[in-house]
Amino acid sequence: MLLLAESPVWAERLRELLAAMGSASPLITAVSWEAARDLLDDPGAAVILCTPGHVPPAGRCPLPVILLLESEPSEPPQGACDWLVREHLSVDVVRRTLRHVRERRTLQGALERLAEQDPLTGIANRQGFQTLLAARLMEYEGRGLALGHLDLDNFRHANDALGYQAGDRLIRQVVARLKAQLGSRDQLARLGSDEFALLLDIRHDPTRLARLAEHIVEALAEPYWVDGESLLLGCSLGLAQARSREGADPLMWHAHIAMQQAKATQGCTFHIFDERINRSARSRADLESELRRALRRDELELHYQPRLCLKTGTIVGLEALVRWRHAERGLLTPNEFVPLAEESGLIVPLGYWVISRALRDMQWLRGRGLPPLHMAVNLSFRQFQDSQLLPTLSRLISERGIDARWLEFELTETAVMRRSDQVRQTMDALGKLGVRFSLDDFGTGFSSFVHLSSLPIALLKIDKSFVGDMHERSENRQLVKAMINLAQNLKLEVVAEGVENAEQLALLRQFGCDQAQGYWISRPLPLAELARFLVFGTRQPMFASLPSA
Repeated sequence: MLLLAESPVWAERLRELLAAMGSASPLITAVSWEAARDLLDDPGAAVILCTPGHVPPAGRCPLPVILLLESEPSEPPQGACDWLVREHLSVDVVRRTLRHVRERRTLQGALERLAEQDPLTGIANRQGFQTLLAARLMEYEGRGLALGHLDLDNFRHANDALGYQAGDRLIRQVVARLKAQLGSRDQLARLGSDEFALLLDIRHDPTRLARLAEHIVEALAEPYWVDGESLLLGCSLGLAQARSREGADPLMWHAHIAMQQAKATQGCTFHIFDERINRSARSRADLESELRRALRRDELELHYQPRLCLKTGTIVGLEALVRWRHAERGLLTPNEFVPLAEESGLIVPLGYWVISRALRDMQWLRGRGLPPLHMAVNLSFRQFQDSQLLPTLSRLISERGIDARWLEFELTETAVMRRSDQVRQTMDALGKLGVRFSLDDFGTGFSSFVHLSSLPIALLKIDKSFVGDMHERSENRQLVKAMINLAQNLKLEVVAEGVENAEQLALLRQFGCDQAQGYWISRPLPLAELARFLVFGTRQPMFASLPSA
């Protein structure tokens, strides 16, 4: 019991009564809650007895308060569990008051545990941790605390492989290892399936943060044993130190950013929040919000890069390339925003916008009497997995009245090689509509030729990194020639990307390449410029001055 009172009379009288009750609980006296909170051996079992002038500030003290009054109040005092009046003090009154506070605290604790405790591990859940974090930040005014956000990297794979019951046992092992590393004033919570929060007390030793982080990642890197199976789990731990009078939300955001930075490194590792990373993350978050608005406001546009047939010298296809006309940064190319769209999930609505706009422009070109051209659209693996791809594409093709045989989806090697059975099923379903497929950036991934020959791919596109140095490097010439021979043996057409001069074009013709694409033929063009190019720019074969193959 902690006594906060200015008069020694309260201490003398209470000690007499406690002795008469045979109480073993010590009565500690202090001038204020701030001065006394570090003196308690077990803060969770303590109770405060104080006069009105020594009531702890609201929100800074988690302990129950019994108010000590000189006379009976006219109504129950606010902020107190119970009260004692000096002239009515007796053993029975004190015993009854303490029992009431103890029972109330037990009931309140049980209710809080039901609402704020993770049933599997017994530690706090997300709701309970948010309450605890806000209280601790207010109690210490944000000083001497650090927040950790920990994510298990491979837990979902282990859960799928072993089953949910084994997954639960694995989580309990993780919690046991974390508890073994934490001190008595540290707190642990489970935020989600495989995410944890750690509230760390570093008031007396700020250097403890890095040491503790090292111990945690080392402990979690050790093998786990579940149902006789040995498992390794990676973990990513982000840490952020609280600032004076900083709220809970900024601190949790900083720890999350640090965790994402740690996740960029394979294996068990940790990262401590850095303000420079925060500025970068905010910039990316702002750009993501702007991209969402751009999709809603139709601020994107498509440019089209022509593909040249190396046998006839005429344009036979187009590749649709998305551009973002940003209000402040000007015209942005795909590499400036598509990776962000991939990470945020915006690539799916962005991909549907590109398909819809490309089909509309195909219809527009045909309406002006231009011959049909193959329209190639890049398709991300995330969109390839979307369940609405087939019905949406069927609807758009029907609405535009387009012959699907002229539509072509470009897939990367990485997308084709992942989940090959699912990829094959989706490609077969789209192929029934008439759509054909090309393999983009060929040579940069790890394609299995067995899978390539079994998938309905019509074209291989040789990456520009091989074509660009072909004239200067003999090994690149041999690689390009070998790729063309491979494609021909597989009965596939070949498109060479990144053609920038006449020498490259001549070599490709010599090697028997089918089509070429690059700035030597044309840069990507807006729709109106493309129409002029198709009408006026291709009346003569574009390599008429080159030696024949």
